[in-house]
Amino acid sequence: DFYKFLTFKDIVIVPQGYDIKDFENAPVEKKPTKKMVLTYSGLFYEHITPKYFLTAFKRIVRENPEIAADIQLYFIGLRRKETAKLIKRLNLEAFVKEFGYLSHLDSISKISMSDVLWLMIGNGKNSVTISSGKFFEYIGARKPVIGCVPEGTLKSSLQEYEASFITPPDDVEAIKETIIKVYKLFISGSLPLPNEEFVSKHRRDYLTDTLVKEFNFLIKN
Repeated sequence: DFYKFLTFKDIVIVPQGYDIKDFENAPVEKKPTKKMVLTYSGLFYEHITPKYFLTAFKRIVRENPEIAADIQLYFIGLRRKETAKLIKRLNLEAFVKEFGYLSHLDSISKISMSDVLWLMIGNGKNSVTISSGKFFEYIGARKPVIGCVPEGTLKSSLQEYEASFITPPDDVEAIKETIIKVYKLFISGSLPLPNEEFVSKHRRDYLTDTLVKEFNFLIKN
């Protein structure tokens, strides 16, 4: 509405991406357990909350304790009192390990070591247009992703990534069933692999090259 003189062909969208050197330079961390390690990296705030995910996991503890016992949840990012209280209230201290703030490379090491990664965007204002920066690090790690996200940009990206399991952000039962499904695939060695073309197109060196080509085209014309 604001730029009616532009058409779709006049616009090139360069998305966020990941730096391949981060993964080359990050310390290699050996997985400390045979359990399925399911990791969240990032902050919790406002509509980005662990409430629904942890409530879903609590249901697994009650209904399928043998599965819950074989899953370790890792939370990376600044600790919040609200999260600690929720973990305690749900009596999940034995299943959740909070690492607090880690350096960028140490964070990369943890997500690279993990079996599955978790991403969450709630039903907040403008959630349709939100694109999480952490998702692109997840892409670089090439790990399966549980995405608890609303309709919009991020859901579309997860679908293109292919190694993804998508639920509404606040559907506790759907999240529970998805965790169980992912666990069964982990046990059978059948977790999906990502779309490598999609992964490659989000390398920052590729994105930089794309931008340079566009600038060169504009200068020549």
